[in-house]
Amino acid sequence: MKKQLLLVLPVVLSLAALAQAAAQTTATVDPATQKFTFRVNVISRSVQAVNYQHRSGATKLDFAGTDLMPAASGEAKVNSRRGSIAIEAEFAGLQKPTSFGNEYLTYILWAISPEGRAANLGEVLVGGGKSKLSVTTDFQAFALIVTAEPYYAVRQPSNVVVLENVVRDDTKGTTEAVNAKYELMERGGYIPTGYKFDPVILNAKLPLEFFEARNALRIAQSEGADTYASDSYRHAVKLMDEVDADATQRHMERKPLIALSREAVQTAEDAREIAVKKMDEVRLGNERQRSADSLSLSRAQTDEATRQKDQAQSDQARAEIAKHQAESDADRSRADAASAQSAALRLAAMLAMPSLRPPEPDPIWRTTRLLQPAHSPRPRLTPINPV
Repeated sequence: MKKQLLLVLPVVLSLAALAQAAAQTTATVDPATQKFTFRVNVISRSVQAVNYQHRSGATKLDFAGTDLMPAASGEAKVNSRRGSIAIEAEFAGLQKPTSFGNEYLTYILWAISPEGRAANLGEVLVGGGKSKLSVTTDFQAFALIVTAEPYYAVRQPSNVVVLENVVRDDTKGTTEAVNAKYELMERGGYIPTGYKFDPVILNAKLPLEFFEARNALRIAQSEGADTYASDSYRHAVKLMDEVDADATQRHMERKPLIALSREAVQTAEDAREIAVKKMDEVRLGNERQRSADSLSLSRAQTDEATRQKDQAQSDQARAEIAKHQAESDADRSRADAASAQSAALRLAAMLAMPSLRPPEPDPIWRTTRLLQPAHSPRPRLTPINPV
C-alpha cells in the first residue's frame, strides 16, 4: 500500500507582534447613555497548517510556546478517520491564565482553517503539570493554536496565543504558501473601556466552571446583554442564582454544579453574542439612517438651490422686461415731445408768413363801431349800387 503524503500549508496568522493590527479597534462605553460599542482587531499571524488527507492515518505535531509563554510546549497526535479527524493533545509548562489579566481563567485549543475560520475544539485545563485533551474536528486542513480565554464557550480566539503547532521533521509532505487572516479578540477586549472588572478570587473548594460562569455572566452584562439580549441574559442570571445556591450548600455535589455552571456559561455567551449582533445591527441601522438623512438633506439643498436659481432667473427676466418697457415708454415720450415741438415750430413758421395772416378790419367800420352806444342797434349798411 502506498503511503499518502501530507500536504503542509503555512497559514498566515503572523507571530511577529500581537499589536500588528490591520484594523485597530477597541470596546467603548458612554457612561451617560450606557451604549456599548465593540470592535475587534484583525491581526495577521503565521503558523503552519497541515492538510490531513482523508483516512491517511495518524501523524504527530509539536507545539511551541510563543513569546507570551516560551516555556510552554506540547505534542498532538492527529488521526484522519472516516467522517472526522481525531486529535489527542498533551501540553506542559502552562502558567495560570490569570497572569494575562483578571478576565482570563482558562485555555482553549483552536483549529484555524487556511481561510481563517476558527473552531473552538475544547478547554485545556491547567493543573498537575501536564494537560491532556482529546477532541475531534470536521476540518481537513487546519492549524492548531492555544489561547487564554475568560471561559470555555468563547466563539472567537483572543490574541493571547500561548502555543502554536510546529510541523516535525518526520511529518512528510509538500509545502505551499497560503495567505489567510483571522480575527482575534484584543487583550482586554472583553471589557469595555471604563468598566470596572474585579479580579476573580478562585476557591479550591469550588470547580473552575463555577468561576467561568460568573465571569461569562458579568462579561455579558458589560457588553450590554442585559439591554440588547434581555431574555437570554435573564435566563443566564437565573441559572447563575441556582449555581450560587448549590455552591453554598453544605454538602455540595460537584458534578451537578459543574453541569449547571457550564449551562450558565453557554447561556451567558449566547446572550453576549446576541447583544453584539444587535448592537451591530443598531449601528448599521444608524449609519444607514444617517446616510439616508444626508442624502435627503443633499437633495433638499439641491432642490432649494434649483428653486432659488429658477427664482433668480425669473426675477431677472421680469426685471429685463420692465427695463425694456421703461425704455420703450421713454422712447415714446421723447417721440411725442419731439412731435409736439415739431408741430409748434411749423405753426410758428406759418404765422410768420404775411400771406397767411388774417385780414385787418376796415378803419371806418371800427370807428363807427366804437361810437355806437352799447345797446344801440347795429346800423344796417346799405350797399351802394354803382352808377
